[in-house]
Amino acid sequence: MSIFDYIVSKSADEQERKPFSPTPYRKLSSALDIAAEEVKTQYPDDSETVKGFVKALKEACKARCKKASGSDQPPIDMAAQFFLSKDQMRAYACLLPPENGGEAIILEEFLDEMHRKGISYGILQEKIEQELQRGPLRIFLAARGTLPQAGKDGSVAELFPQLDMVHLEAQGSSQVDFSQGIHMQPIRKGAAICLIQPPIKGIDGSDVTGRALPCPQSNSARIPQGEGAIVREDGQALIAGADGILYSKDGLFCVQAQNIINGDLNQLQEPLKVSGNLYIEGNVDGGAVIEASGDIVISGKLGEARATSVGGTIRVQQGIFGALGKTFLSATRQVQSPTIENAEINAGTSVIAEAISSSTIHCDGTVYATGGCGTITGSLIRAGESILCLQVGGPAGDHNRFSVGYPPHSPESWNQLKTELTQTKSTIKKLWDNITDLRKKGTKILDVESSVLERLVEQRDLYIKKRESLTAELSILDEVLSKKSSGRIRCETLYPSLEVQIGRLTQKVTTTVEACDIHVTDNRILLK
Repeated sequence: MSIFDYIVSKSADEQERKPFSPTPYRKLSSALDIAAEEVKTQYPDDSETVKGFVKALKEACKARCKKASGSDQPPIDMAAQFFLSKDQMRAYACLLPPENGGEAIILEEFLDEMHRKGISYGILQEKIEQELQRGPLRIFLAARGTLPQAGKDGSVAELFPQLDMVHLEAQGSSQVDFSQGIHMQPIRKGAAICLIQPPIKGIDGSDVTGRALPCPQSNSARIPQGEGAIVREDGQALIAGADGILYSKDGLFCVQAQNIINGDLNQLQEPLKVSGNLYIEGNVDGGAVIEASGDIVISGKLGEARATSVGGTIRVQQGIFGALGKTFLSATRQVQSPTIENAEINAGTSVIAEAISSSTIHCDGTVYATGGCGTITGSLIRAGESILCLQVGGPAGDHNRFSVGYPPHSPESWNQLKTELTQTKSTIKKLWDNITDLRKKGTKILDVESSVLERLVEQRDLYIKKRESLTAELSILDEVLSKKSSGRIRCETLYPSLEVQIGRLTQKVTTTVEACDIHVTDNRILLK
């Protein structure tokens, strides 16, 4: 037989030969590859975990096949294999088939084996029972851990806008914008400023081995608690610790303690005297009497009433419309009102208004009427420093009397002392004349006339002492009023008539003057 015929006949024999039967291990390996693709499709994020599990399963199958081969080998029971993901949040299982007549695994044995492998949490028992019935060589999820559940941080819901503290006394300014209202937020004790939501704690997780996975810590909200604000006992609200004014400082809510009167205050109320600040929501009228050791804020109008701030400022938001002899205001600091009409006012640092009419004002500092129409008409004003306005008087010829540059009561007292001293001297002269006439009678004087003479001498001595006292007081005031003053009266237009006093100097202006700047130079009152 030629080599060609041999090759041809050998090829024909190979074509007629049956395919090589796969070994049991190859069948197991092929089944595992199929199972791996199924589980990768189901859990794509665990592809690498499944890949590693399949490799371990094939090694186990190879060892079992080798152990089961040959005659007279003992039976090998079905076995459960487990594999954990890298983060230990999932445990995969696979059943390897029994060999040589071995027995199938039951649920209890499967679970026992899981525990021996350290898998103790998130066991999917229902899934396991289904897989035990479906048979071996299937890769399935047998346990799943739980991720920690984040809680919720606490929060604060603010019920009021954050307003800056209102400093009632105008600083370095001659004007107050009365049209804007008073941006104050009165609040009652116990009223909620903010609602507080406490933090909600999260839930810890666990991997399949039972190792705890702590949840992130929930943080309490920053509570904007400032002075005068307190956290309610249940911790769910920030509340006002007292009646007062709510304001914000450095992002914190604060409460300035203040007495609050809702609505109007009139003659039906008793005289009101409070310690601290006083806020009145409405009008004050009808002969009401109020006194506070701090600031007084009246959001409405003031009519026939008496208001005294012992240590602060008085602000009347909608104007003072009083009655002569029935409306009085006294403040250690400022008096502020858009309109001052028919009122008597005593103020410490300044008086700020837009219009002043038919009023008497004594102020240690400066009287301003530079906002709005800025007019002063028919008023007596004595200012320790200056009077600044846009217009004095009007075409109707209102008469005004101003004094500036000295303690506000000094010029008035000086005039009164001069008048009283003149009257006292006149009385002494009359007494002397009467005494002289009676003494001229000598021994011829009657008993009645003698008695009268004694009384006249007594009266003369008393009036002489009074003259000495008045002279001393006037001398002190003379010294005060003789000092140089920087006090001024400035206005854009001055209508007659205006009676001016600066120190001991007086002058009456009876003509209209524009761009007026009344002051003293070289012991003379100048208008420009």
